[in-house]
Amino acid sequence: MDKMQQDVLSDVCAGLRLRSDLYFTAELAGDFSVHIPADGARIRFHLVLAGGCKLLLSENAPPIDVCAGDLVLVPNGRGHILCDAPGTKAVALSDAMVVGFDPVAGVLRNQPEGSGDVRLLCGFCAFDDDERHPSFGLIEDHVILRADDPTAQAQSSIVAMIKTLAQETQPGWRSALARLMEVLVIALMAAQVKRADLPQGFLAGLADKKIARALSAMHAQPEREWTAELLAKQAGMSRTRFVVRFGDCVGIAPMQYLQNWRMRRAKALLRDTNLSMDEVALRCGYLSMPAFSRRFKAQYGEGPGAFRRGLRQPVAGQ
Repeated sequence: MDKMQQDVLSDVCAGLRLRSDLYFTAELAGDFSVHIPADGARIRFHLVLAGGCKLLLSENAPPIDVCAGDLVLVPNGRGHILCDAPGTKAVALSDAMVVGFDPVAGVLRNQPEGSGDVRLLCGFCAFDDDERHPSFGLIEDHVILRADDPTAQAQSSIVAMIKTLAQETQPGWRSALARLMEVLVIALMAAQVKRADLPQGFLAGLADKKIARALSAMHAQPEREWTAELLAKQAGMSRTRFVVRFGDCVGIAPMQYLQNWRMRRAKALLRDTNLSMDEVALRCGYLSMPAFSRRFKAQYGEGPGAFRRGLRQPVAGQ
């Protein structure tokens, strides 16, 4: 991936507000099987701190071994099972939490208090739910970063830092771990651009050098009065070929992508800056404030002014 593509990826990730957090540490002994339910678009992660277990992507799927030091990521909110063996009867995570979760220690156990044969650090990464970028994220049904994989040294170094933080639990470790998980997920998404079998979507657009040039131009200057002809020129293609190829790669027309990106950009500026409404509109390519307000409301269900006021409302009880 060249620098231009990396900049666009960073731009998108910053605008979509990737966040990470922990669920709990799991200490499991003997026979166990926990079913983690489907949940939106979250990327669940499980770091094996000690022992080993099986990952099942469905009840009838072949088991995948995960060992101490391995990090498993299951994207797209997909349900899955963590167990000692495929034949063990699965217990729903919600039921396991009722019986064995210690909220003070933040530990889930399936046996009376003890260290357990298997220790897992479990959490998630997610983009803002209402700001999911089309066809964006980890495209595999699962990713396993092996502790002993010599081909992924940079990623393995991040995983090693995460494991150290989880074991030492120094002040601020949860926040530092969350930031490292975000770095890791972005690195994995960047690595996917090199794949030859990318499905239609944003990452496929980044993988196409000509389409990537147009994407970079839109992200660098969302305020510019872009037309399909001007974007095609950025890509070094005829207008017709560019529009067709953009649609084939990204899945939507270039001007629709631009409009969607402008609205995401507007939302970020309203949320994160004190710029006036007129200045936000201008930075997102709208010379007319009414046109900007109509477009924003059509996309988000409320006007830009109402959106900003809602952010500044005090939270009840505070």
